Amino acid sequence: MRWIYFVILAAVGVICQTTLVQVIWLDTPVGWIGPELLAAAAVFFALSARGKLDAALAGWALGFGVELTLSGPGMGLLPLLYAGGCTGLQYIREAFFRERALAQAVLTLLFCAAVYELWTLYDVYLGAGGALGRRALQALGLAAYTAVLAPLVCAGLGRIDRLLLTPAGGRGAR
Repeated sequence: MRWIYFVILAAVGVICQTTLVQVIWLDTPVGWIGPELLAAAAVFFALSARGKLDAALAGWALGFGVELTLSGPGMGLLPLLYAGGCTGLQYIREAFFRERALAQAVLTLLFCAAVYELWTLYDVYLGAGGALGRRALQALGLAAYTAVLAPLVCAGLGRIDRLLLTPAGGRGAR
């Protein structure tokens, strides 16, 4: 990974998540539902990173970026869940055609559902309020919405992957 470019991308992602993405959020009966661009980016890096450590660190950093935009009693857990989710995707990525939009959408749906359902359970356990069923449906809605937009995010990141990812031959490869 080329970490300087990655940090810049993560900062741009946090800014986009807190400004531009707010426009496309939906008010539903279970609450506000919107996409998580940084979760889609985490899936891209989990599928594209050379090793599990790079994927886990990228996931942790993106989860930390998401957590900067939130507040609540469950602070600290989201980066760990992102890192674990990215590492898990590293184990199964060879079973998928990573460049296919359907694979990216399905893996993003699984990633977001697992991460945000566990985070919701932890928040409810800590007494953050809200009924578990309603919050679980809201997390599933977020996962589905993010999965729909994931192929667009992955396609955009795929265009600049030479800036973000080290070549297969290592540092000196060209």
